[in-house]
Amino acid sequence: MAQGPGSACSVCGLGDERALVEVALVGGARATLCGSHALMHRRVAPGARSVTELRAAVRDRRGRRDRRDDRDELGAALTAAFSGDHRGRERRRTG
Repeated sequence: MAQGPGSACSVCGLGDERALVEVALVGGARATLCGSHALMHRRVAPGARSVTELRAAVRDRRGRRDRRDDRDELGAALTAAFSGDHRGRERRRTG
């Protein structure tokens, strides 16, 4: 992984230059990020002072516990509305 401005994303190591941007960190340091991590930087970690802080703030969240079990009423209704389970029972009759 790149440690700062360079030819790869400082977070994930993506090396496709078409997807890379350079961002300024707090204090003037610069980091090269892919489009996804640049978006996360703007939304989650605008106060990062170093690449290490940036990585910690935007790290891969897929390893975290699945939070879909902690539903509220609205979340449960949305999950039910968009799940494929109900479609088999509500098919239109043809003919």
